[in-house]
Amino acid sequence: MPLLDTPEGTPDDKIGWGSDVAAQMLRLSGVKYVSLNPGASYRGLHDSIVNHLGNRDPGMLLCLHEDHAVGIAHGYAKATDEPMGAIVHSNVGLMHGHMAIFNAYCDRVPMIIMGATGPVDSHQRRPWIDWIHTSQDQAGIVRDILKFDVQPSSPEAIVDGMLRANIATRTEPCAPVYIVLDAGLQEASLERDVKMPDMSRFKAPASPRASGEDIAAIVDMIKAAKRPMILYGRGTRSQQDWDARVQLAETIGACVMTDLKNGSVFPTDHPAHVIEPFNQPAKKETDITAEADLILAFEWIDLGGMVCPPKGGSNVNAKIVKVSMDHHLHNGAHTVYQLMSPADLSISASSESVIADLNAALGKGKKDPWRQATRRTWGPNEGKIRMADVANELRKNFANPDDVSLAAVARGWPCDLWPFRNPAAYMGKDGGGGIGSGPSISVGVALANSDRGKETVAVLGDGDFLMGGHAIFTAVKHQIPLLVVINNNQSYFNDELHQETVAKRRNRPVGNRWIGQAITPGVDIAKFVESQGAVGIGPIKDIKDLPAAIKKGVEAMRAGKVALVDVHIPPADRGTSSTGLRNT
Repeated sequence: MPLLDTPEGTPDDKIGWGSDVAAQMLRLSGVKYVSLNPGASYRGLHDSIVNHLGNRDPGMLLCLHEDHAVGIAHGYAKATDEPMGAIVHSNVGLMHGHMAIFNAYCDRVPMIIMGATGPVDSHQRRPWIDWIHTSQDQAGIVRDILKFDVQPSSPEAIVDGMLRANIATRTEPCAPVYIVLDAGLQEASLERDVKMPDMSRFKAPASPRASGEDIAAIVDMIKAAKRPMILYGRGTRSQQDWDARVQLAETIGACVMTDLKNGSVFPTDHPAHVIEPFNQPAKKETDITAEADLILAFEWIDLGGMVCPPKGGSNVNAKIVKVSMDHHLHNGAHTVYQLMSPADLSISASSESVIADLNAALGKGKKDPWRQATRRTWGPNEGKIRMADVANELRKNFANPDDVSLAAVARGWPCDLWPFRNPAAYMGKDGGGGIGSGPSISVGVALANSDRGKETVAVLGDGDFLMGGHAIFTAVKHQIPLLVVINNNQSYFNDELHQETVAKRRNRPVGNRWIGQAITPGVDIAKFVESQGAVGIGPIKDIKDLPAAIKKGVEAMRAGKVALVDVHIPPADRGTSSTGLRNT
């Protein structure tokens, strides 16, 4: 359990102010925590959470930046499938959190974001500051990446708006919602009692199911197929849903693929899982897909890119069944909908319900997959530290690695050495590719896991961590155990590869790809986290020092601390003549 600050005195249980109504609605909505960076625009709500609710249900988690406040709520939702609260200060705080909201929107997670504007009544505004922190349509800044927003104008409207927001964010497909509270309304005393709702009468609707005809049509396709392929995309953290996915694959003898953009949804060392989870499909993945004669895609994020690869890869001639509700959130602002994919049958229903209905129709069975799984082999390390060595050392320090929850993994993580065997094994990427989100999302995952007594490890790149590393402060302050391992290549290495591609295309020197990418002189990341109160270990540059460093980090995390191990891992395809890092 996280450490929450305890207010002095006894909470004032009288609902006497506009902001008390909003605080009560957060509690009634089941919001256990709110992450925030303080701001005057919501000082009324802040007081209500502390002095009316006693800083419990929800309890406050202090952050050093609004981006982290939203990111922590994002990580919590990834681990629990439940919304957490995040509070941002007026228009400026909302703009700080914009990138993190985009990540959460792309990742389709539930989240209740509370915001505030300076007094709508201009006569209540303080000179200068309240004017620049008041917007005519504040939610318009982020409306294209929200599922619902509302700016209530009365205490009763707060109740109505927050009811709608709670239902909207919990209804599949999920996405963040935003409630803007007028500072004047928050600080106004109530002239009448406000009736609080019976939440049992305001529940989110069940997700739609496929028709009987559609289920029968899929069953017929399965029976006719000789080489069925299942693409498991977004999925819940439910063990029951996990077991249902395994049952379907085993019953029909399918080969299965998953990707690293999503959390773990299928055992990656299962014989049916034909290739390691990937971030983007390459030729080897699309070639395997082309062998199938039936593809069942369940909330697969980029089906078009998988079955219609823009370059390379074989043509896919299989029948395709697409099960997704994602289209309900598509709009013209962002092309997160990906390449349009063909489908012989498209079903707008919950993937989990379709899988359950197919299992009911097919019964239980066990067929061998039609294709043998491809697994990596690892040779000697030749004295250099690799991600495989980090994974192996981590495994040695856990009696049962399957009990560990990986909040994130960095580029090159060896899923074959650390397979995902349960729904909490791995939490997926950030959704929107917003580098810098890894630390805050990992803290959110660790927060959720701390309530369940589960250990959390995050493996992050140095570039990602350095953009958002002061999110660690929140975990330290609130005593949320977490182990972070840094895959430190002292570069924005992904962009080195992009520059190499351009240089080759233009017949220019590849050896210059490091310029504007190399993070040199290096940052002492261990000392950076020590300054926030965490245990910093490293930098680890010699493989002989790796076992003791990992052991120390795990022991600190188990003692309830936040620990970070900074491991220098040279990229496998980096030559000494191609960068400015020859002496590191």
